Amino acid sequence: MSIRRQLDGWIGRFPSLPYIAPFVLFLVLTTLQARFPGGIGLGYPLKTIVVGAVLFALRPWLPKMENRALGTAIAVGVFVWVIWILPEGLYPLLGASEPFDPFAHFTGGGAFVWIGFRLLGATVVVAITEELFWRGFLIRWIVKPDFRSVPIGTFTWPSFVITSLLFATEHNRWLVGLIAGIIYNILLYRTKSLRACIVAHGMTNLALGLYVLATQQWTFW
Repeated sequence: MSIRRQLDGWIGRFPSLPYIAPFVLFLVLTTLQARFPGGIGLGYPLKTIVVGAVLFALRPWLPKMENRALGTAIAVGVFVWVIWILPEGLYPLLGASEPFDPFAHFTGGGAFVWIGFRLLGATVVVAITEELFWRGFLIRWIVKPDFRSVPIGTFTWPSFVITSLLFATEHNRWLVGLIAGIIYNILLYRTKSLRACIVAHGMTNLALGLYVLATQQWTFW
């Protein structure tokens, strides 16, 4: 039996798999990346490659997304980035993150290779993986377990509040994570577009990455 037919069978039984599997894999690899030889220096690129490959393999089963309100999405992404960096040091953190300076870790051009993986991972892989799970799956599943029957952008208070709170717990900067989750949810409701949320999330991460490189405030990474 071909891999395609096997995946058809699995996804036919578990339609949430394309939405959940990349996210769970991402979380597992994030937890383990510090234990790889070389730590995050190897772990992050490996995570980006593996999760990116899974997303690519699952693309036939991912929802069709329209190019809608992308200008608004970019503006929202930049707005979230501004909120993310402004209150640094003024709010409590959920745990502690270890700053990783690639220029101190690598010699030669290794730092630039790692930075390339970091930008690609945050802007593309993370944005797609998280938005598929939070706003493609969970926010609809809370409305109705048969989530595929729930139109993208359907509003209910429980789904709005729960996804916003859980999205916050995924980030050690939980307060701005909560604000970001609320804003991305509102963008979903206004545009009815999952792609708009992916673009906004990717824009936030890209702007944050460029800000880190410009200021070398590695704690944001």
